[in-house]
Amino acid sequence: MKLNLFKEMVDDFIEKLSQQKRFPDIFREALFYTPKSGGKRIRAMLVLTAAEMFNADIQKAVHIAAAIELMHAYSLIHDDLPVMDNDDFRRGKPANHKVFGEDLALLAGDGLNTYTFSVIANSPLDERKKIEIISWISNNAGIGGMVVGQVVDVLTARERIEKHSPKMLVNFIHKHKTAKLIQASVVSGAVCGNPDEEELKRIERYGLYAGVAFQIIDDYLDVVGDEKKLGKKKVDEINNTLTYPKVYGLKNSYRFAQKLKDMAIDEIKDLKGSKPLIDIAKLIVERDR
Repeated sequence: MKLNLFKEMVDDFIEKLSQQKRFPDIFREALFYTPKSGGKRIRAMLVLTAAEMFNADIQKAVHIAAAIELMHAYSLIHDDLPVMDNDDFRRGKPANHKVFGEDLALLAGDGLNTYTFSVIANSPLDERKKIEIISWISNNAGIGGMVVGQVVDVLTARERIEKHSPKMLVNFIHKHKTAKLIQASVVSGAVCGNPDEEELKRIERYGLYAGVAFQIIDDYLDVVGDEKKLGKKKVDEINNTLTYPKVYGLKNSYRFAQKLKDMAIDEIKDLKGSKPLIDIAKLIVERDR
């Protein structure tokens, strides 16, 4: 299956990055512990699938796919810290801070955040494409997306934000904290190739719909999923996290995820080569971990 091949390509690229000498050695270990700890590689697969769809050179696009996985890993390291979600496990393994300490884990996350852009800048793509990709990722992973989503998530959980309905807040959190990076992944992959303006707009909408569906299913699995398969504790209730099941109920949440999947597919189903992206949208809502 092509998606498995893409995952292997990204794993191999990250392994090569991890072999570069870093001082001190323990920092290199902390830096790559989370990126190399497995995971679904959904974001990387979105990059490479969209790149292939728009006739990009996959060997060039893999730089971008790996870079986005580094960015994602940084967010997981910081999410797991005691000051945030306080989770001891990630992907079935001890969280970064449980292995290397909170201080090194914090710095490893900082390192991955900035290293993401170094990997993109040093990729063999042309300069215009690199600038557009950096613009998308820096906004959607930063204060225009993932970071502001996390801010509102934290403030809501700790009851430090007022005068907003739970529905408005949970929709804002899901769109920004999770969906924006997923959107940046698929758009960055498309930019590696040659989409026209309308095709890129449709890819943007696909990414946003699929991204919100992804987080709704995460919330859903935090209630009904198997902790062994999830590879982490079910911490939403413990942390007073605002989730779709809490606001809309389990059945409605699952129904919303299915509807968003269908909306994502509708955006791209008549584009040439879209089947792999359609398969990923289905995978997002049908997974059990």
